Amino acid sequence: MAFNTLSAGPGVELSYIDSGAPVPHQAYTTIVAIHGMCFSNLIFEKMLPVSLKRGTRFVALNRRHYPGSTEYSSEELGIVMSGGTEEQKVAELQARGIEIATFIDNLILQNNLSPVTQDRKEGGIILLGWSLGSASALAAIASAHALPSETRARLGAHIKSVIIYDPAPIVLGLPTPDQNWTPFLDTYVPEGLRLAAFGQWVTGYFDHGDLAKRDPSTLSWVLPSASRIPTFFNIPAEKFAEISRYGNDGSSDLPYMIHFMPQLKSAYRKVLDDPEVLNIFPLLKLVLLVGEQSGAFAISGMWAVEDDQKKSNGSQSKIKLVNGANHFVRTTFRDFPFHKLITFSSGIGMIQQVL
Repeated sequence: MAFNTLSAGPGVELSYIDSGAPVPHQAYTTIVAIHGMCFSNLIFEKMLPVSLKRGTRFVALNRRHYPGSTEYSSEELGIVMSGGTEEQKVAELQARGIEIATFIDNLILQNNLSPVTQDRKEGGIILLGWSLGSASALAAIASAHALPSETRARLGAHIKSVIIYDPAPIVLGLPTPDQNWTPFLDTYVPEGLRLAAFGQWVTGYFDHGDLAKRDPSTLSWVLPSASRIPTFFNIPAEKFAEISRYGNDGSSDLPYMIHFMPQLKSAYRKVLDDPEVLNIFPLLKLVLLVGEQSGAFAISGMWAVEDDQKKSNGSQSKIKLVNGANHFVRTTFRDFPFHKLITFSSGIGMIQQVL
């Protein structure tokens, strides 16, 4: 599939796929999606016709180092892979956040996207981060203070919600349970196969114990359920090969999570608590969606957010467990009720009424 590209700052372009406008010359909501680890923006390809049919524009970008987007410089890649100093990591995450925010601003200007309507039901932008992409979505919001004033004003008038889907605790810089397991951390899996093993394993459905107990030992950390076919087996091999990225692009994501935990937590907290950020985005709602049958990392991420919010006096994110959903958004969101997603993320009505 051909990619469009759009400037995300001096010398940086991000590639993207775009459903186009559903109803020309009328206010509509645009969802800007950011992919996760090991999968490119093509993970969202099936969302384009679905969203268009439902009156929503859908744009999915590729992060830096993924196909069509500007690769990391040798210096940037060195910081990602080895960690660098604390000052370098702060600057690196802010730079990536500014790039995504700049991309969104240029998308607004290029397509004349309408701001949020007065009743909050139409127009505006929902920023959707899937898995590791949640960190990028949060970084974009947390870094907006470094943008020119006119850019800040435009983004503030357009971005009404940030939805993060299935982030592991580490993606938000929060503590990870001792039981944590994924194929790319297992030294018994040959190193060259770990990302590919993760890419197949993560598409499974997992049968967990009683989630109300909030006990990590009741979660299925390793073995997917035999009751439902993993998404991987329902995608043609050539299409899965196109979507998955196990080379230099995907391999840079794991060290990024490990080395940047304090910076990732800072970005997450800024979106909830920082007065400067909240002043830029007066309409902003943060929503956490979690697949009930996603891997245990996602459930533990939900619990980590709940625990973190109990300690905080700042604003709170909305949390919703999506019944029967797994981690793989290709199917999870394909049949998702978009009008309800938009209403829920805009903060209108009770959760029970919209989902």
